[in-house]
Amino acid sequence: MNAKLVRCLSLALIAGPLVLAATCHHSTKPPEKPDDGRTWTQLDPGKPPGTPVDVVVNRNASDETKTTFDLAIHGFWVKERQGPDGRTYQQIEIPGFGSIDETGAPDLPVFRFDLAVPTDARQATLEAEPIDIRNLPGFLVWPQVVPELDANVSSPERFVRDEKIYASQGLWPASEGREESRVTPRLRSIPAAQGEVWPVRWNPATGELRVATHARYTVRHAGERLESKPMTRERGRLAELAFLNWDVVRERFPIELSYYDAEFLILYPDAGYADELAPFVAQKKARGFRVTQRALDQIGSTCGQIRGAIAAWEAGVPAWRDAYALLVGDVDEIPLCTAPTGDPTDDLYGSPSGDDLSEEVYIGRLSVDGEADAANQIAKILAYEDHPSLFCCYDKVGLWAHQEGAPGKYVGAHETVRTASYDVTPVFTTYYGSVAGVIDSNINARVDAGVGVLAYRGHGSEDETAIPGWNLANEAYDSGDVTSLANTVARSPVVWSFACSNTGLSTSDSISELWMEQPNRGAVSYYGATVPSGTAQNHVLDEWMFKAVYDEGIVTQSQAIERAEAQMAALSGSGNAWMYLLLGDPDLQVRRRNPLKIRFDLDRQWVRCAGPCELILTVIDERGDPIAEALVGLWKPSPRGGDEVFVNRYADKNGRVKIEVPATTAGKLFYSVEDGQGNSLFGAVEVAEPVYGKKAKM
Repeated sequence: MNAKLVRCLSLALIAGPLVLAATCHHSTKPPEKPDDGRTWTQLDPGKPPGTPVDVVVNRNASDETKTTFDLAIHGFWVKERQGPDGRTYQQIEIPGFGSIDETGAPDLPVFRFDLAVPTDARQATLEAEPIDIRNLPGFLVWPQVVPELDANVSSPERFVRDEKIYASQGLWPASEGREESRVTPRLRSIPAAQGEVWPVRWNPATGELRVATHARYTVRHAGERLESKPMTRERGRLAELAFLNWDVVRERFPIELSYYDAEFLILYPDAGYADELAPFVAQKKARGFRVTQRALDQIGSTCGQIRGAIAAWEAGVPAWRDAYALLVGDVDEIPLCTAPTGDPTDDLYGSPSGDDLSEEVYIGRLSVDGEADAANQIAKILAYEDHPSLFCCYDKVGLWAHQEGAPGKYVGAHETVRTASYDVTPVFTTYYGSVAGVIDSNINARVDAGVGVLAYRGHGSEDETAIPGWNLANEAYDSGDVTSLANTVARSPVVWSFACSNTGLSTSDSISELWMEQPNRGAVSYYGATVPSGTAQNHVLDEWMFKAVYDEGIVTQSQAIERAEAQMAALSGSGNAWMYLLLGDPDLQVRRRNPLKIRFDLDRQWVRCAGPCELILTVIDERGDPIAEALVGLWKPSPRGGDEVFVNRYADKNGRVKIEVPATTAGKLFYSVEDGQGNSLFGAVEVAEPVYGKKAKM
């Protein structure tokens, strides 16, 4: 078990054996009473207000066929709210829990969880055993309202009440949780069941709240044992975070520790784009991706036709390999699909065989206006990914927020980010519109001087990252501000916009496209919503994007997005995730620290190895320290077509890697080194005067 897990796992004794808690609480200070009108209902006198729920997997009672876990609830927040019907309601919140996502129904807390299922079970079944019950009188539970939206005009929440439920007799919900869950693939290859338990139930007729302060839940997923081939390290790390029972079943899902195995699909309008994309293809192959390129003029231009092409490609990718795809083209060439929610989305391209958010393919898009624009955006991406020493200020993060509701709402959401505890803590600078003197030019000055991540929280539109009135000067951050950026290609930030409509690509050109299109400046990637998005959901998304990257170490941006959107769905429903999309390379690794220079001895060694050989190479940093587990990849095209050299290996703890190089023809041998923290090296050596039939050992 790694040091980070040891640090954040807690021990708990619950009705028997000593077991490891399955959740981690990262706050460095004790919970405090909020000043927003909430009061704490204490259920455990030994715990302070705001104490999160203990979620504990009982290893002795769990195995491949079932998972048993306990919940211990120490208390909950209650906020009095006046309804438009004149009644006084109570809104209930349990720290770390989501809410039942049913408009008009009582807004009661819910715990959602995912289990990895190492059997061929088609469904999982829930059994609940309440151990300690508290019945609390006098509650009129606030209903699940239509949520407030971060729209470019006021869109407040709308009160809705399901009169059938509120007039009913007996406890609602009727059961302790979702009694059956389908088993479907998660993280591409892992069968999984998503469950829900409802430890808080309410009787509308009597006003009594029933709280299972301690309950035990068993989920059964019996069947024949499945055999799995080793998955990538990256997927294993995500699985460790995603699945409640991972410590119980991890041995049934082995991880490939020697090399990285993945495939990358690039779709572009026509063959004319191939030259502009050639450097990107070379880099992906050197980084261990098998690359497939398809021109859309041979596929079709509808969402269905493009999804069909992705599905056909994905079906041929072995399940243990990671799968990525880059869509190159504006919406007139690659249209946005329509999500089940009705929202325009790219997510359905990531789930080509099913209309769900359990995506098999990590998707990014370059919404380009032509070949020159494609070349510009590719150049910025490759400069960021391959030459980190050109850049500065990766450790700096700009938090930019609309003034509305300050110091709460948008500023409050970013303050949650700023004051959180992280494994790698950024240097935060705040640009809050509620502060006098904070203006558009401050944003540009920060980008021009260098910033790793720029995150906006507030109202936006297709035409403005921040709409008029985001600050006290009543400014809008619009196209004029973006086109006046002077940050140079070596200071192109990652931009996250937790707002509405910034990636509404049907507008020509949307503000997100302008950030990406600026020649040799602007942004290297942009993550934002296509339409108005939910305020409460965006608060969660903001918080978890930072947790994923800076605390959990998920630096590959599309994986961080997957993690953050899953947490948003668990806490506040999945609808908001459909509308968010990524402009940029889904394989881009968000840099958290100023780079260490990587030193790699291939150039020196290759002088002595002019043909097929086995090299023993060393990866060190600028201080001379070995970089353990760095990934070294080599690729060389064959003059006859295909790949003459396509190999990668992870270095050992001493930074040493042994790698076969079967080069037999002259040409360029591309190499890539990356350390998993965003530090990388990319280049090429010339293969000349090959020595056929010999194998040199270095």
